[in-house]
Amino acid sequence: MITTFSPVQHALPADPVFDLWPLQVAQLIRGWAVDVTAADLAPLASSVDAPRRLRARRGYLGGTGANVELARMLEERPEDFGAVGQIVLGAEAVEIQPGPRPFADTLFVVGPECIDGLQRLRVIADMRDRLSQEHLQRAVIRLEIRCGDERDRARGAYDVAHRCLNVSTAQDRLIRCANIIRLMDGDWEKGDFDPRRGVTAGPHGQRFSMADVTSALACLSDFPQPVAAHLAATPEGREALWSDRASAVYRRLFHGRMSPVGVMRAVEAWRTARAALAAMPRKSRQGHGHLIEYAPELICWKACRWLPLLSLHDPKSPFRWDRAIERDLPARTVRAAESLVTHYNRLHPEHGRSGRSYKSEAPKLDLWRELAECAG
Repeated sequence: MITTFSPVQHALPADPVFDLWPLQVAQLIRGWAVDVTAADLAPLASSVDAPRRLRARRGYLGGTGANVELARMLEERPEDFGAVGQIVLGAEAVEIQPGPRPFADTLFVVGPECIDGLQRLRVIADMRDRLSQEHLQRAVIRLEIRCGDERDRARGAYDVAHRCLNVSTAQDRLIRCANIIRLMDGDWEKGDFDPRRGVTAGPHGQRFSMADVTSALACLSDFPQPVAAHLAATPEGREALWSDRASAVYRRLFHGRMSPVGVMRAVEAWRTARAALAAMPRKSRQGHGHLIEYAPELICWKACRWLPLLSLHDPKSPFRWDRAIERDLPARTVRAAESLVTHYNRLHPEHGRSGRSYKSEAPKLDLWRELAECAG
């Protein structure tokens, strides 16, 4: 039941009531949509028993990564705090009391229940002693309130909402990078590029994933150490690399000079080097030769150091890239592998003994740096 009333004409029900001073109120088919500030919402979940009192489906999760980020956003960018996401409440009733001025109504939520958004509510409550009232008023949040049958429907829908979510990843957000956008708009002749789908190129429509592109650019970057190659070697590392677009490593890989021809050169070189490693005999992978198995990106990075990396993306480069990659790079990759394995054996003869496995030791960045320095 939704009622508009004045304090003289109507008395509030005995149920617990939470009152708000919304910036805007709209009655929807499925309930109410209300714009309120974080300052108004701060008392709603401030008590320790708030999850039980609001009948939330789970309690406050504390300092999770998401909650830490929400708190940081509320403190540093309050306008962004309410720009994405909303809070959904259930209620026995919603009642409005007109105020003395236009758009100054008071909203009474009778029997409030938190259907979705308890984490945001608790972050606001926890931050209200650290942030001023004026600061909290800068965070405007969309609040939906459902009553009656729609409240029951919302409960059921939000209980299984996680099944319908496609979680965003750092790779998805590459589309916001201006240098990636320029690369997408570049001339790929008979192909194209998209950070989700990767590269389609050539008359036969060869496809290279974004992981391939990243590993290739990392191996042929002019970064003086194999840091980028190490990050690009694992799914977790690539996510970390893609997520920090301000980092020096990211800016050395995805810069404003990127060109389709440079990307294709890098991919061809990386694939050629990987193929040369795969063709090495099994006996070469024994002992410290496990480096070939567990640190191939280090070897590819080292094998590509002789190429004119600063002209990688120059379409007019006089260097015979195709010929060098096809004729010279396979043998140079094998020599790089043999050299790095020799240095590995000399520097760390203990690896592989006393319970230390090559599989755990060979992928470590400190080892890559040490071997890269020793190999010159």
